[in-house]
Amino acid sequence: MTDVCSNSVNIYGLPTEAVYPSTDVCGASPDFMGKVSMGTTIIAIKHRDGVLLAADSRTSSGQFVVNRVARKITRILPNVFMLRSGSAADSQNLSTILRYHGESLKLQLKRSGRRPSGKGVEKMDLDSARGVESMDLDVDTFQNVKNTHSYTYQTPDYPILKSLATVTRNLVHEYRNHLHCGIILGGFDSDGPGIYNVTLGGTLIPIKDFVASGSGSGYITAFLQDNYKEGMEKNECLELLRKSIHYAIHNDNASGGIMRAIDVQANKVDEFYIHGF
Repeated sequence: MTDVCSNSVNIYGLPTEAVYPSTDVCGASPDFMGKVSMGTTIIAIKHRDGVLLAADSRTSSGQFVVNRVARKITRILPNVFMLRSGSAADSQNLSTILRYHGESLKLQLKRSGRRPSGKGVEKMDLDSARGVESMDLDVDTFQNVKNTHSYTYQTPDYPILKSLATVTRNLVHEYRNHLHCGIILGGFDSDGPGIYNVTLGGTLIPIKDFVASGSGSGYITAFLQDNYKEGMEKNECLELLRKSIHYAIHNDNASGGIMRAIDVQANKVDEFYIHGF
């Protein structure tokens, strides 16, 4: 009888590596044992009233799709969100640590009685006084869009986004030989809408208008540069994001699933997804 675990032949009479090129027939598949990676398309973009964050939803381990509807946008504080790419384990643990830092900074502000000041505070207070209607997105203009969650945050007593971005930069740089993830932070604070990109090595880059990262970003960066205009309306930016994610999914085999998006404005957050790609 032929030993199917032999390195020379198998039940087909052929070399094992010719029949099982990526699988160890005497054990588990190396792809299943590998790291779960978010081969990803993530985008953050500023519009007239805030920041839109978008991501695809596919995670994979080697050649296998682990999750088709993964969440790559993580809430750090009610007004700050993290877009994650690279190693899922590294970015998940980093988001947990950053959330603790955010809550700690929030408590320090509360105990000291300090209140963030800046151009964004007046807008927050104005919206609080007149009331904010949640989900002003015109969903009828988009196909296959569904709102999943909306909430308001009535107090500006949160750390500024730059503080959290600096903490993220310090952590990524200190453990740069161990962490394999790219991070984009976006939100609305006392200085208004903000976006920060933290690269693999720990470089902190403030973003003026938009940024795309992940394996699918190379296919859409030129498209974004050609179509983005400063001061765009929310719905215009959402349509631009929808097309960008669509192109990335159809050209990058590591991106896929649905598009998740979060809109962060003064005192309110809307979360929704678009399917049918």
